[in-house]
Amino acid sequence: MHIPCIATETAFDVQCPVCGRGFLLLTEPTLSLQRGSMRRHARRALAAQHDQPLASSGNVHSDEVFDLPGWDGEPEGSSVALDFTATLRLQTTH
Repeated sequence: MHIPCIATETAFDVQCPVCGRGFLLLTEPTLSLQRGSMRRHARRALAAQHDQPLASSGNVHSDEVFDLPGWDGEPEGSSVALDFTATLRLQTTH
């Protein structure tokens, strides 16, 4: 399963441990144990992106919504809640 996420400069769920960029995880609310596990996985996946060749844009991380692969948690803990209205509201109010 994948964890959909988007880069943000305001409210974020995780930061890349390499560059410090913040990301919002676009998932449904879950139990705190599952959420903590998902965040740890997301940080590792974001760090691993620095080991890959740069995208054509020259950025390590996408500015658009993208999936972090490899999440093996409970399916209900990683289902997508792509509420773009809320995401855009977060980005434009801060």
